[in-house]
Amino acid sequence: MILTYRTEIERRLCSILTVLITIVTVSGLGCDTGQGDVTEFTEEIPQQTLHGFSSSHTEAGVVKWVLVGSEATFLKNVIAVKEPTVEIFEDGELKITLTGNRGEIIKRSNDIHLFEQVVGESQDGKLYTDELHWRNQDGKLFAPNMSKVVRGDSTLTGNEMEASPSLEKLTMKNTQFRINPKDDKLNESD
Repeated sequence: MILTYRTEIERRLCSILTVLITIVTVSGLGCDTGQGDVTEFTEEIPQQTLHGFSSSHTEAGVVKWVLVGSEATFLKNVIAVKEPTVEIFEDGELKITLTGNRGEIIKRSNDIHLFEQVVGESQDGKLYTDELHWRNQDGKLFAPNMSKVVRGDSTLTGNEMEASPSLEKLTMKNTQFRINPKDDKLNESD
Protein backbone atom coordinates (compact mmCIF):
# COMPACT_ATOMS: atom_id res chain seq x y z
CA MET A 1 0.00 0.00 0.00
CA ILE A 2 2.81 2.34 0.71
CA LEU A 3 4.22 1.69 -2.74
CA THR A 4 0.88 2.46 -4.32
CA TYR A 5 0.53 5.63 -2.32
CA ARG A 6 4.03 6.81 -3.36
CA THR A 7 3.42 5.89 -6.93
CA GLU A 8 0.16 7.80 -6.89
CA ILE A 9 1.86 10.88 -5.41
CA GLU A 10 4.69 10.63 -7.92
CA ARG A 11 2.17 10.32 -10.74
CA ARG A 12 0.28 13.40 -9.58
CA LEU A 13 3.50 15.36 -9.11
CA CYS A 14 4.62 14.39 -12.60
CA SER A 15 1.24 15.42 -14.00
CA ILE A 16 1.34 18.76 -12.20
CA LEU A 17 4.93 19.40 -13.30
CA THR A 18 4.04 18.49 -16.87
CA VAL A 19 1.10 20.89 -16.84
CA LEU A 20 3.23 23.67 -15.31
CA ILE A 21 6.03 23.17 -17.84
CA THR A 22 3.48 23.21 -20.68
CA ILE A 23 1.90 26.42 -19.38
CA VAL A 24 5.27 28.14 -19.00
CA THR A 25 6.37 27.01 -22.47
CA VAL A 26 3.14 28.10 -24.17
CA SER A 27 3.17 31.41 -22.29
CA GLY A 28 6.75 31.98 -23.34
CA LEU A 29 5.90 31.38 -26.97
CA GLY A 30 3.12 33.96 -26.83
CA CYS A 31 5.23 36.66 -25.18
CA ASP A 32 6.14 39.77 -27.10
CA THR A 33 9.88 40.04 -26.57
CA GLY A 34 10.06 43.30 -28.50
CA GLN A 35 12.19 41.74 -31.24
CA GLY A 36 10.09 43.41 -33.95
CA ASP A 37 10.57 46.80 -32.35
CA VAL A 38 14.29 46.28 -31.96
CA THR A 39 14.62 45.36 -35.63
CA GLU A 40 12.61 48.38 -36.77
CA PHE A 41 14.60 50.70 -34.52
CA THR A 42 17.89 49.23 -35.71
CA GLU A 43 16.94 49.99 -39.32
CA GLU A 44 16.65 53.69 -38.47
CA ILE A 45 19.96 53.92 -36.64
CA PRO A 46 22.33 56.00 -38.77
CA GLN A 47 24.90 53.91 -40.54
CA GLN A 48 27.19 56.90 -41.06
CA THR A 49 27.13 60.70 -40.65
CA LEU A 50 29.28 63.02 -42.75
CA HIS A 51 29.90 66.73 -42.31
CA GLY A 52 30.27 68.61 -45.57
CA PHE A 53 28.46 66.31 -48.00
CA SER A 54 28.02 66.35 -51.77
CA SER A 55 26.51 63.89 -54.22
CA SER A 56 25.50 63.83 -57.86
CA HIS A 57 23.51 61.62 -60.17
CA THR A 58 24.27 61.03 -63.85
CA GLU A 59 22.51 59.02 -66.52
CA ALA A 60 24.38 57.98 -69.67
CA GLY A 61 27.21 60.30 -68.62
CA VAL A 62 24.93 63.36 -68.38
CA VAL A 63 24.50 65.09 -65.00
CA LYS A 64 20.88 65.05 -63.75
CA TRP A 65 21.40 66.67 -60.35
CA VAL A 66 24.06 67.77 -57.86
CA LEU A 67 23.33 68.06 -54.14
CA VAL A 68 25.52 69.74 -51.50
CA GLY A 69 24.66 69.83 -47.79
CA SER A 70 26.21 70.78 -44.47
CA GLU A 71 25.66 67.27 -43.07
CA ALA A 72 24.38 63.91 -44.30
CA THR A 73 23.17 60.94 -42.30
CA PHE A 74 23.01 57.60 -44.11
CA LEU A 75 20.00 55.49 -43.14
CA LYS A 76 18.77 52.22 -44.64
CA ASN A 77 16.70 53.67 -47.53
CA VAL A 78 17.50 57.38 -47.50
CA ILE A 79 20.29 59.85 -47.01
CA ALA A 80 19.04 62.67 -44.74
CA VAL A 81 20.73 65.98 -45.55
CA LYS A 82 20.84 69.22 -43.55
CA GLU A 83 20.75 72.56 -45.42
CA PRO A 84 20.72 71.03 -48.92
CA THR A 85 21.37 72.97 -52.11
CA VAL A 86 20.32 71.07 -55.23
CA GLU A 87 21.07 71.93 -58.84
CA ILE A 88 18.79 70.22 -61.39
CA PHE A 89 20.00 69.84 -64.97
CA GLU A 90 18.26 69.05 -68.28
CA ASP A 91 20.46 67.89 -71.16
CA GLY A 92 23.53 68.97 -69.16
CA GLU A 93 22.23 72.54 -68.67
CA LEU A 94 21.43 73.97 -65.21
CA LYS A 95 17.68 74.64 -65.01
CA ILE A 96 16.97 75.36 -61.32
CA THR A 97 18.75 75.73 -58.00
CA LEU A 98 16.78 74.57 -54.94
CA THR A 99 17.46 75.14 -51.25
CA GLY A 100 15.73 73.99 -48.06
CA ASN A 101 16.36 73.45 -44.37
CA ARG A 102 16.52 69.68 -44.76
CA GLY A 103 16.25 67.07 -47.47
CA GLU A 104 16.44 63.40 -48.39
CA ILE A 105 17.92 61.43 -51.23
CA ILE A 106 15.87 58.29 -51.82
CA LYS A 107 18.54 55.68 -52.55
CA ARG A 108 16.41 53.32 -54.64
CA SER A 109 15.04 55.92 -57.09
CA ASN A 110 17.49 58.86 -56.87
CA ASP A 111 14.52 61.10 -56.06
CA ILE A 112 15.12 64.11 -53.82
CA HIS A 113 12.72 65.51 -51.20
CA LEU A 114 13.24 68.97 -49.72
CA PHE A 115 11.46 70.31 -46.64
CA GLU A 116 10.99 73.59 -44.72
CA GLN A 117 11.43 76.95 -46.43
CA VAL A 118 12.13 75.52 -49.86
CA VAL A 119 13.15 78.09 -52.47
CA GLY A 120 13.81 77.41 -56.14
CA GLU A 121 15.41 79.85 -58.58
CA SER A 122 15.33 79.35 -62.33
CA GLN A 123 15.68 81.61 -65.32
CA ASP A 124 11.86 81.68 -65.60
CA GLY A 125 11.04 82.52 -61.97
CA LYS A 126 11.20 81.70 -58.29
CA LEU A 127 9.38 78.97 -56.39
CA TYR A 128 8.44 79.04 -52.69
CA THR A 129 6.99 76.07 -50.77
CA ASP A 130 7.50 73.97 -47.64
CA GLU A 131 7.82 70.57 -49.36
CA LEU A 132 9.18 69.76 -52.80
CA HIS A 133 9.96 66.46 -54.52
CA TRP A 134 12.27 65.95 -57.49
CA ARG A 135 10.99 62.88 -59.32
CA ASN A 136 14.08 61.67 -61.11
CA GLN A 137 12.29 59.10 -63.30
CA ASP A 138 10.02 61.61 -65.08
CA GLY A 139 12.18 64.73 -64.59
CA LYS A 140 9.48 66.73 -62.77
CA LEU A 141 9.20 68.83 -59.63
CA PHE A 142 6.19 68.15 -57.42
CA ALA A 143 4.96 70.12 -54.40
CA PRO A 144 2.00 68.42 -52.67
CA ASN A 145 1.09 71.46 -50.58
CA MET A 146 0.69 75.21 -51.15
CA SER A 147 3.28 76.69 -53.51
CA LYS A 148 3.96 80.12 -54.94
CA VAL A 149 5.71 80.85 -58.25
CA VAL A 150 6.86 84.40 -58.95
CA ARG A 151 7.78 85.64 -62.42
CA GLY A 152 8.71 89.31 -62.52
CA ASP A 153 5.83 91.09 -60.74
CA SER A 154 3.34 88.27 -61.42
CA THR A 155 2.43 85.60 -58.85
CA LEU A 156 0.78 82.19 -59.15
CA THR A 157 -0.29 80.36 -55.98
CA GLY A 158 -1.87 76.90 -55.69
CA ASN A 159 -1.72 73.30 -54.48
CA GLU A 160 -0.25 70.11 -55.96
CA MET A 161 2.16 71.87 -58.28
CA GLU A 162 3.88 69.82 -60.96
CA ALA A 163 6.50 71.61 -63.02
CA SER A 164 9.42 71.25 -65.36
CA PRO A 165 12.75 72.08 -63.71
CA SER A 166 12.89 75.45 -65.48
CA LEU A 167 9.40 76.37 -64.13
CA GLU A 168 8.50 77.24 -67.72
CA LYS A 169 5.64 74.71 -67.72
CA LEU A 170 3.63 74.00 -64.59
CA THR A 171 0.22 72.90 -63.39
CA MET A 172 -1.50 73.58 -60.07
CA LYS A 173 -4.84 72.98 -58.41
CA ASN A 174 -6.89 75.65 -56.61
CA THR A 175 -4.87 78.42 -58.22
CA GLN A 176 -4.89 82.11 -57.54
CA PHE A 177 -2.88 84.46 -59.69
CA ARG A 178 -1.94 88.07 -60.15
CA ILE A 179 -0.53 88.89 -63.58
CA ASN A 180 1.24 92.14 -64.25
CA PRO A 181 0.77 93.15 -67.93
CA LYS A 182 4.49 93.86 -68.36
CA ASP A 183 5.21 90.17 -67.55
CA ASP A 184 2.81 88.91 -70.25
CA LYS A 185 5.07 87.43 -72.98
CA LEU A 186 2.26 87.74 -75.56
CA ASN A 187 2.61 91.53 -75.48
CA GLU A 188 6.40 91.63 -75.91
CA SER A 189 6.13 92.83 -79.53
CA ASP A 190 4.37 96.07 -78.46
